[in-house]
Formats: sequence, C-alpha cells, structure tokens
Amino acid sequence: MARTTAKERLARREHALAMLTIGTAKLVLGLVVFAPQPLPASEVIRVVDGDSLIVKLNGIPQQVRLACIDAPEIGQFPYGRLATNAFRGLLPADSAVIIYPIKKDRYGRTVGHVSTPGGVDVAEELVRRGLAFVYTRYLSDCDGPNLLLVESQARDSQTGIWSEAKQGITRPWIYRRGTNARLLDLAEFLVRD
Repeated sequence: MARTTAKERLARREHALAMLTIGTAKLVLGLVVFAPQPLPASEVIRVVDGDSLIVKLNGIPQQVRLACIDAPEIGQFPYGRLATNAFRGLLPADSAVIIYPIKKDRYGRTVGHVSTPGGVDVAEELVRRGLAFVYTRYLSDCDGPNLLLVESQARDSQTGIWSEAKQGITRPWIYRRGTNARLLDLAEFLVRD
C-alpha cells in the first residue's frame, strides 16, 4: 500500500472542508428559504373563539387557527368565553396581525403562529394567562419546551383553567368528543391519583 504524501493529505483536508462549507451554506439557505414567511398585510375581521379568527388577506376573508394550543370550547363555561374575550383583547377587530402559516387543517383553515405587531405571540400569551392548553399532539410545529414551561407556570400559579383543580378543566379535545369521553377521562384521572 502506497503512503500518501503530506501534500495529498492537505489537499484532501481542504477538499473536505470545502464540501462541509458548501453543505452548511446549502442548509442555511434552505432554512431561510423554507422557513414560514408571514402573510402580507393581514387585518383582523373578528375573533371566532379562543383559538381561531378571521382575517382579511389581500381583501379576502380567511379563517386562521392558532397553532399548538387548544382553548376551551364556548360551552365550557366560563373558560370558553374568557379565552375568546382575552383573544379579542389581544387582537381587536381592524387591528393588524402577523401570521406565520404552517399548514391547512381538515376544515380548510390556515393553521399558524399569530403575533401582534408588537411581537406578542398570541398562543403563548393565552397559555400564560391560563386560558388555553398546549396541544401536545401538534407540538412539533412550535417551540414546545417553551410552551410547556409557560403552561406549567400557569398551572403552578393556578391561573384560569388551572384554578379549579390541579389537572385543570376537561381538555377541549376530550370535551368535543362528548359526555362519554368526559366520563372516561374523569375515571382515568381518579384511577391515577
């Protein structure tokens, strides 16, 4: 087996470094190009409930669902109304809004991150106030550790949905399935404790 010279080894190292640099540049460019871009000139028409709103995008109404959280349903008195009213307070009608779309859901709504022009993440703020749950099923589209930390802080301070019991109120995704699902959820909780 022939030995490589110092000059050949140096050339290989330089080639490997060049390939690594090119690969890194492609990765960074890909992240910049494919990162969610905000929707241009969105204006709030109205807040529908605690986790969805209708915005005007290029003059066309479009429904948007907040990513990574699930707010209580209107029927989950009083928390559904409290979440809706807090959302309206953060984004009143005719206010500007910044939307970073992620995908469309099965109902055709745009699912995305929504921020005020001042940079307040609306979903995170609703969780902080104890008015929404982190939707762990869809957490891969978000800053999961941060949202879970914010939810934990709201739970520890017994804010909003966490004020009645340590486990909080019935989760909206269970509530939507009906009475039998809620009874099973309660039974499961009682067995755990």
